[in-house]
Amino acid sequence: MEMDTEYSPAFDRERAATYRLFSGILLNEVTEQFLKQVAICPPIREGLLGEYLVSLESTDLETERRELAADFAALLLNMSAQPVMVYESVYTSPLHMMMQEPRDQVIAEYASRGFSVTPELKLPEDHISFELEFMGLLCDQEANYQSECDAVSLASCRMAEERFLRDHLLKWAFEFCDDLEKKARTKFYKGLAESLKQFLLLEMDDFGIEHI
Repeated sequence: MEMDTEYSPAFDRERAATYRLFSGILLNEVTEQFLKQVAICPPIREGLLGEYLVSLESTDLETERRELAADFAALLLNMSAQPVMVYESVYTSPLHMMMQEPRDQVIAEYASRGFSVTPELKLPEDHISFELEFMGLLCDQEANYQSECDAVSLASCRMAEERFLRDHLLKWAFEFCDDLEKKARTKFYKGLAESLKQFLLLEMDDFGIEHI
């Protein structure tokens, strides 16, 4: 089997970093240190999120952090009358409740590639952050197989990525992003939703996925 020359380890590492950026932001409220770092070197410069990150250079970061913490709690920690649900089961299971079959399915997918969720977090495994983190892991594995010229493992990894996107992440992430964009008060979280959708559309194009 020949290696696919369309991709490179650097490209896959960049994909992994992007997945992990979204994953981290959706799991924890941002810190002032994070805002300082992205103000110096914005990881995203396009769209609403890019505009927001560029503007941080002239912003009081502690005030901004407090506003983002309040939005994070209201949106993603269920501390408001209209939170955004962060679990696949809520969006895709027949009962639209947590801890349903999609959660069991992603646990099996994680285990097949050596990934597990830290038990101390005490969160269901189909949390949007964990699904994004898992895709980041697969991208890193793909980069490793590229570097090792291991065509068989590379093909298996690409299949795992496409399967997880089709069977899980893409089945609900766009609706999640729409909810986040609609309910967020801050430009940061509105832009985050927009940027995540754009990134997933690029991933769909990369894998030749036309619709879910």
